[in-house]
Amino acid sequence: MKNFFLVIPTRDRIDFLSNLLLDLNAFEAYISQVVIVDQSQTSIVKNVRGLSLNYPFTIVTNDRNNSVNHSRNQALKYYKEEDWLFFLDDDLRIPSMAFKQIIDELKPNVIDVLIPGIQFDEMETREFEFHTILDTVSKPRNFSKGRFRLQVCSGLNIVKSTIFKEAGFYFDENFTVWGDDWDYGMRLLQAGAIIYYQPKILVEHLQAPAGGQRDLSKSYNIELEKEKLYFYFLRKHFSNTVLKQQIYLKILLGLKSFAFSANIRKLKNSIRAYKMSNLKLINK
Repeated sequence: MKNFFLVIPTRDRIDFLSNLLLDLNAFEAYISQVVIVDQSQTSIVKNVRGLSLNYPFTIVTNDRNNSVNHSRNQALKYYKEEDWLFFLDDDLRIPSMAFKQIIDELKPNVIDVLIPGIQFDEMETREFEFHTILDTVSKPRNFSKGRFRLQVCSGLNIVKSTIFKEAGFYFDENFTVWGDDWDYGMRLLQAGAIIYYQPKILVEHLQAPAGGQRDLSKSYNIELEKEKLYFYFLRKHFSNTVLKQQIYLKILLGLKSFAFSANIRKLKNSIRAYKMSNLKLINK
């Protein structure tokens, strides 16, 4: 029964992390091990060991300069052939009912990747407007309805170990402030995964105002970094034809912006991002 391997990166959020770890007691019958990868300024070891946790856990220290995907890859070194991998952010709250729903959803052995829903205001009535092809294959128009999808939230998903191995058994550390969910989902899809979003399994994302990767992202030029990673994603998963179409389109949009506002920043950013996007794969 204890066939779930859980991964939780954390960074300066001991109160949030503690609540999540206590929530996991309701899932103890299925937990083989929990690996917590810590990038906090102050060690969390004493706090975590002081909690009444009914499952085995390991705390790994990681350098603060590394990405959250690097932390996840460090955790994967402790994997022991469990059937399922469960990836979690440190600022989630999971009701005990959600764990039962997860098991019930996975039991028919049809789904390879399960994405629970995140509770938010107007979830039942809000309808998403699609602006890109990626939007169309990643998000439901109505967030209260389940559907098969491409995008997989790296910080909240359960994946079958056999399919995760087929997808490479890693998170791409080149992705910093954008794109890791797209890359992760694309690799799983290419491995033949059936990816399902089920909003009936509701998890609360507290979106902690401090800590986490938000602190690390302050060191980036966000606009430039996102555009660089967009081109990197295209280089990795699509043909050169698609990549060239996108850079030509970006250049045309940049020229249009310059013509109407005399602002050349968008054009310069696109060209610079394209050149910067020829990255080597980092997965160790």
